[in-house]
Formats: sequence, structure tokens, C-alpha cells
Amino acid sequence: MKSAFQTFSTYLWSTGNAWTDLRLLAEGAVSLYENECASLASLAAKEEKTETVLAFDTIGTALYDLRKRIADMQEGHLQETIRQSNDRKSE
Repeated sequence: MKSAFQTFSTYLWSTGNAWTDLRLLAEGAVSLYENECASLASLAAKEEKTETVLAFDTIGTALYDLRKRIADMQEGHLQETIRQSNDRKSE
């Protein structure tokens, strides 16, 4: 039983690290989008490049949604890790 718990603990630790890495990547992508693409989208709007403006908007929406989903999954993982730890302590 102890070995199974250690394996599960290792899995939780590894998964938690992966969620952290994914969240940092998403945060970086959003930051780049906000800092670099906003001016390009503004320029496209001035040039009346509607398709380009819509493309930037779609990319931004996807990045914000990805960031939110990763944050939600990371929070769920944290809650499950805490629950598992509490269950283990009560055994």
C-alpha cells in the first residue's frame, strides 16, 4: 500500500509541475499577445484590414480561454492533491 501511495504522490507532484509549466507558457503567450499584437491589430484597424483584425481578436480569445482553462485545471489539481493528502493523514 505504501508503494502505491508513493507512486501516486510522485504522479501528483509531476502533474503539478506540468500544470505550472503549462500555465507559465500560457501567461507568456498572453503577455506577448497583449504587448506585441495589440499595436499590430490597431494598425490593421487603421488600414481597414477587417479580416486581420478579426484574426487577432480570435487569437486573443483563444489565448485568454486557454489561460483560464489551464488555471482552472491547475486549481482542480491542487484541490485534489490537498484532498488526497488529508485522506492519507486520516488513515
